[in-house]
Amino acid sequence: MEVLGSINKPNDPSLPLSSLRLLVPPLQLLSAAMWQLAKQKDVMNYEKLQEFVFMVTEAVPGLINHRQKAQLILGLRARLILELCKGSTSGSVDCQVIQSYLDRLPITATNTDYRDADVKTTESTFIALVQSLLKDPIERAYFFQEVFPVEYGPQYDAALHVLLWELLSKLEKLLPVPDLKQTAAWLGSAPSALEECVQTSPEELSLIFEHYKGSGLLKMSYSRFKCICAQLSVKRWPVFHCW
Repeated sequence: MEVLGSINKPNDPSLPLSSLRLLVPPLQLLSAAMWQLAKQKDVMNYEKLQEFVFMVTEAVPGLINHRQKAQLILGLRARLILELCKGSTSGSVDCQVIQSYLDRLPITATNTDYRDADVKTTESTFIALVQSLLKDPIERAYFFQEVFPVEYGPQYDAALHVLLWELLSKLEKLLPVPDLKQTAAWLGSAPSALEECVQTSPEELSLIFEHYKGSGLLKMSYSRFKCICAQLSVKRWPVFHCW
């Protein structure tokens, strides 16, 4: 499974959020944002990522199995808690804040879907570890210097990425982008939405086309263009110069 492939071309011009919202369906845009949080290891935003995973898997059961779901949510929560605990080595985070996260950690106790012995053992072991780190500053310093880089380093991140990509890729296949005919039908039955759509500024549209051309996604060869012009002429459409 390809997880960290070239999703974005390096030479693609960046687009503002307003233009991205015109190009990309909302759920796909949100999924991409969650993927970037994980890819950039934005640990302090992992709580948002957890909420997204939980929301999607509750709305669409079966995208990933129960154990994968538990591993992904537990992995994200554990990584966030350790980041908070790491900050507490300098006294910048109150231990009570970390304990509040620990109190919300167990997912096997509140959901029958997670009755997996290995997951439950991992949970209890992790909670005991963090409680021990909070009680002993020396042990905490040793853990983050020697153990953390090995146990929660690149391999840990890669495992989270694999699980998350599995979820996102299946979600993408489940919700295809509607074609022009279907979209037009929806707008035809929603006058307020139609009115809002036509308010799109010419500048935004110009930016989008420039983006496509700069990315090599909007190409029409000269010969193909001449062919289209000839077809239009045969159909007795208004005459225009196409050269």
